[in-house]
Amino acid sequence: AGRVPGRQGAMQLPLQPGNRWAAAHGVNNYRLFVLYVLDNHPGATQKAIDDHAGLPKQTVNTVIRALRAEGYVTLSPASGDRREKNASLTPAGQTYVRALLEPLYALEDAVFARMGDARVQEMMDAIALFNMIFEKETETIK
Repeated sequence: AGRVPGRQGAMQLPLQPGNRWAAAHGVNNYRLFVLYVLDNHPGATQKAIDDHAGLPKQTVNTVIRALRAEGYVTLSPASGDRREKNASLTPAGQTYVRALLEPLYALEDAVFARMGDARVQEMMDAIALFNMIFEKETETIK
């Protein structure tokens, strides 16, 4: 399970194409993002999912509850903080995620191939720089 090291979090899809892809595959983008994070970060806490997916905590909680009710996710106590829970895909969840995400991973790979390694690296470097500067700038917000 999971993706190629260094590519985790690459799914910073522009909103419209991401929404179109999710809708075409019968899910909303929130569910897609949570499943993408769980596939790339098995056992992630809900806070880690919030951080990776950039979604509000309540949204992640709602998606996790639905996935749990469908038998796709289990929750277990996180080490260190009993209030935090690790979310893990069940075997049924892994099957569901493979069927849902493999076409997305193939699409990502095709897009990256068309862009070329140099442009992909430039994009990843630019995103990292943006995130670093944005984080620094938000430190001054009161």
